[in-house]
Amino acid sequence: MFNEHGEFKVTPQNDILLAVVAGAWNAETANAYRDPILGIITPLKGNLWGLISNVNDLELCTPDCELLMGKLLAECRAQGLKREAVVNDNIKSVKMELFHKHANKNTLGSSSDVFLRCFLN
Repeated sequence: MFNEHGEFKVTPQNDILLAVVAGAWNAETANAYRDPILGIITPLKGNLWGLISNVNDLELCTPDCELLMGKLLAECRAQGLKREAVVNDNIKSVKMELFHKHANKNTLGSSSDVFLRCFLN
């Protein structure tokens, strides 16, 4: 077991979850990220909700971390995640490829200079 690398902050705002992630992530950080996400969405009891992920300061992640994040997205979709917006200044970066790899039609990518809001209707 390794120490967590990278950082995150998850903030609920009604039916929108705001996530800011930074640094180089490993599996330990991905597992630590899962707990607050599930803790926030579990009380929503199947209501639709959205996620805005700011990945401007995210660096690369380990392969096992990528797998864990894909599993977390599947759990979130099963618990009402309708849309995810990814905010990133560099839309052609490797990290965006990772998000799109696990994305569905309800995932948006955008530059952070654009006001971004996921509408659940």
